Amino acid sequence: MTTAPKILVVDDNIDNVELLVKRLRAAGYRTCEAYDGEEALEKVAAEDPDLVILDVMMPKLDGYAVCERLKRNEATRMIPVLMLTAKREVPDKIRGLDIGADDYITKPFNPQELMARVKSLLQRRFTEERRFTEERLDALGQMAEGVAHEVRNPMVAIGGFARRIRDKLPEDSPLRDYAERILHEVHRLESMVEDIVRFKTLMISPYQEVDLRSLAEEVLREAEPEAREAGLELVRAFEPVPAVEADPPNLRLALANLIENAIEATDAGGTITVETADLGDKVRVTVRDTGRGIPRDQVANVFDPFYTTKTAGAGMGLTMVHRIVSRHGGTVEIESRVGKGTAVHLLLPCRHPGGA
Repeated sequence: MTTAPKILVVDDNIDNVELLVKRLRAAGYRTCEAYDGEEALEKVAAEDPDLVILDVMMPKLDGYAVCERLKRNEATRMIPVLMLTAKREVPDKIRGLDIGADDYITKPFNPQELMARVKSLLQRRFTEERRFTEERLDALGQMAEGVAHEVRNPMVAIGGFARRIRDKLPEDSPLRDYAERILHEVHRLESMVEDIVRFKTLMISPYQEVDLRSLAEEVLREAEPEAREAGLELVRAFEPVPAVEADPPNLRLALANLIENAIEATDAGGTITVETADLGDKVRVTVRDTGRGIPRDQVANVFDPFYTTKTAGAGMGLTMVHRIVSRHGGTVEIESRVGKGTAVHLLLPCRHPGGA
């Protein structure tokens, strides 16, 4: 199940916190709590909430100071802050908005209005994050394309001369090992260039009705030999799901990339599970592993071209996954814990919205 948004509730009044937490949890949100300004900043760093409901009048640090610090910090400035206070004066509201608060509501508040504002702020944040990610990937993709163009000719020359040198050296020459290493690195560069070219020319073929469970089963069968060699178990956890309108070759490529990454990230004896779930208006496909996991501060970068937590093998795989799913009108979400594993969720609309 995709993780629900986490909301930090900050108020020095325990009764207010309990009331808000109860309502938020009933609506399906996860919560954490803080009871003064200093604790609020500590909880933001430890819990990484998706939204902060912040009382103004608190001991140690008031809500204005907390909000100002959150908005000055590059790591937390994108977290929406909903200021909550008994003050009704316009200057107090203006002050909160001036220092970066995203919304403002006064006590006593209407619970339905509060929940509507929470929902709106979360939707706005997730929309902005998706747009930012797409713009960043487009820019990085263009930069990678330029680098690949400049690298290709020198790479061909280096590889060609290294082969000639190797072929002219005696079999027992220690220099042959150096030449082989050069050729190995040239091969890595060639693979990267091929990935960039594939990313640039990624085309959407005609959409058709796709049974995601059948498609996932095909990809799993192809991955079984590699998984067995790595000492891993592939697990199917397929729930009945409606068909989606999709481009089968590219969707298969996205799923294959995720399974390959999971195999590379998981030590022998681990498991890789592929799940399908019907969410109503969306279908979710999840690739879950018991591998090394990704540090929290690096999760936002995993779709960048050539980003990797491995010592070798960086490429455009996850960047392609993001582009393919985005072109299907879907989204990609990641959950990961270091030492516990990673789950990548592909969320696809049951009906394609039209257009590539």
